[in-house]
Amino acid sequence: MKQNIIVLLGGRSSEHEVSLRSGLSVTAHIDTDKFQVMPVAVAKDGRWLLTKDCGSEGLVDHVLNHKKIALAQNLSEVSLTGGELVGGELANGVKIDCVFSTLHGTYGEDGAMQGFLELAQVPFVGSGSAASAIAMDKDFTKILTESVGVSTAPWVTVFAQDKWPSYDEVKGKLGEVLFIKPARQGSSVGISKVKQHEDYKKALEFAFKYDDKIVIEQAIVGREIELAVLGNSDLTISHPGEILPDGEFYTYESKYVTDGTKLVLKADLSPELVKGLQETAGKLYKAMGLAGLSRMDFFVTQDNKIWFNEPNTLPGFTSISMYPKMMGETGIAYTELISRLIQLGIDRFEREKIFKG
Repeated sequence: MKQNIIVLLGGRSSEHEVSLRSGLSVTAHIDTDKFQVMPVAVAKDGRWLLTKDCGSEGLVDHVLNHKKIALAQNLSEVSLTGGELVGGELANGVKIDCVFSTLHGTYGEDGAMQGFLELAQVPFVGSGSAASAIAMDKDFTKILTESVGVSTAPWVTVFAQDKWPSYDEVKGKLGEVLFIKPARQGSSVGISKVKQHEDYKKALEFAFKYDDKIVIEQAIVGREIELAVLGNSDLTISHPGEILPDGEFYTYESKYVTDGTKLVLKADLSPELVKGLQETAGKLYKAMGLAGLSRMDFFVTQDNKIWFNEPNTLPGFTSISMYPKMMGETGIAYTELISRLIQLGIDRFEREKIFKG
């Protein structure tokens, strides 16, 4: 019998549109001989929308623009609350074998959705709630990274309610060129590169629009390298890829709007550096308790030193996104990758039932 799979897409975060692309791509390429798919779109206002045809223009228009229009006949609101999704079953008795969430950013990648699904006792693709929350927080990630002996850009953590340090104070610790980032956002949302005093306060205010906790980092001048990791305990780690951004850094616009950024699937690196990056990616993946998948992002400086930037536990997942393409280079095609991730989610759920009851 086919397994019943919910694909979650959209969401309430600033990465809503990116998530739609990922979710629509998964539903279009999933193996329909193995799986019965139920796409569920989360609108920006938090409503959950269920459709039998995720390719429907009505769904895409409604979720992208959340228009005040009557829902299409094949589109209905659903409430997948604790009372509706319990013990892995919907209220109508349909058993859900796994949830494939493509919700990026806040409420999707930060442990919130993972915690909801854990309470609902349903298997899902990717890391659990605790690991997702840690990986989403740039401050916590850096603390953990340093604890296992891996280099990361020196940083200062600032909370909105505290006294903000002056540019001169931060410059004395981190250098003149800084990156200012919301601690818990993805896709480069809210990030600024600061080179002078005049831009500093404006960058802080911009970052605090997206989070009440920010990190100020020393700028690392190096190549932007990414690796795709697949697995729970036995890991498949891709050859490092490289990002060649069309601007000063890899912004949201560079990722999703403009087409000037180049993505190199197999970066030109020495065998020793490739091995070092793969070993470091695997070490950090396990130290953070990640599962299923993650894209691990690094910098490599001119002296071939490896600096960890951040994990992406639910990376962009269209057929042309970096994670699936790097996995494709390892010999795992997109449709097969989707199937493997679903099985990994089910395997982790079954293993953890022993401890969680």
